Amino acid sequence: MTLRVRGLRVTFTGSGRPVPAVRGIDFDVGANEVLGIVGESGSGKSTIGRAVLQLIKPTAGKVVWLGQDIAGLARNAMKPRRREMQIVFQDPLASLNPRMTVGDIIAEPLTTFEPNLSAADRKARVQDMMSKVGLLPQMINRYPHEFSGGQNQRIGIARAMILKPKLIVADEPVSSLDVSIRAQIINLLADLQKDTGVALMFISHDLAVVRHVSHRVLVLYLGRIM
Repeated sequence: MTLRVRGLRVTFTGSGRPVPAVRGIDFDVGANEVLGIVGESGSGKSTIGRAVLQLIKPTAGKVVWLGQDIAGLARNAMKPRRREMQIVFQDPLASLNPRMTVGDIIAEPLTTFEPNLSAADRKARVQDMMSKVGLLPQMINRYPHEFSGGQNQRIGIARAMILKPKLIVADEPVSSLDVSIRAQIINLLADLQKDTGVALMFISHDLAVVRHVSHRVLVLYLGRIM
């Protein structure tokens, strides 16, 4: 099993009393599998995705990734795992650096994790990935504001896929897009998942969308699995 989560709890302790967001849940995600996570706003679904990726630290429980519990790993120890676990964010434009070209945005993970890659090889990898997500490679030097919302989400997907990860967390990847564009992005994610065998956690509040792409569906309510 690629990912095994047991007894996951996340409690936010800001001002005032503690607020439990995730209340002790168990689930698995295998290679080449799409797990849909669906629930209304505030049910804890995005918190689960971020806790799995250690973008927020769980209050309790285990997140076992390829046989290792990563829930207690320090930041430096977690860094090598980052290339295996990537995220596609909800708001495509807000998740992209407006001062960077599309080519630099997609290449950034390569710069971090494969620093010895030559500039020519890096550019070739980026252009190949752009083609795979439906972007014209000759657009490599343009900036995010020159693209539509759907195209910016394709850029975010390309950035997440460039390192050939084993897990993608897609956190409401189409909720901010026009209805006419949503099906294109959903089908793109489904096609990439089938082609690469990446494990996919697809988070959404739309049950119809989740049903369309998922092998199994986890339904949340107030931080618990229903």
